[in-house]
Amino acid sequence: MSTDEMLEWEEEARRLRREKADWNFINSLPERHRAALKFYIETGDLRLAQQLSGLDFEDFRELLRKAKIPVVL
Repeated sequence: MSTDEMLEWEEEARRLRREKADWNFINSLPERHRAALKFYIETGDLRLAQQLSGLDFEDFRELLRKAKIPVVL
């Protein structure tokens, strides 16, 4: 995969995360969780977003599910 293809794939993934996310739910969360979800939406960095949230991995995955944010591993 070329660098251009990788950048296009990353931008498409970011667009999908933004579009699919339940922003009303996200905006109702405590600041730390809201910021972690926004960070994940923009970067796709699951582990760092999970660490920023202060939640364990399974709880963060559940938060992503509730926020309707697609996760690609």
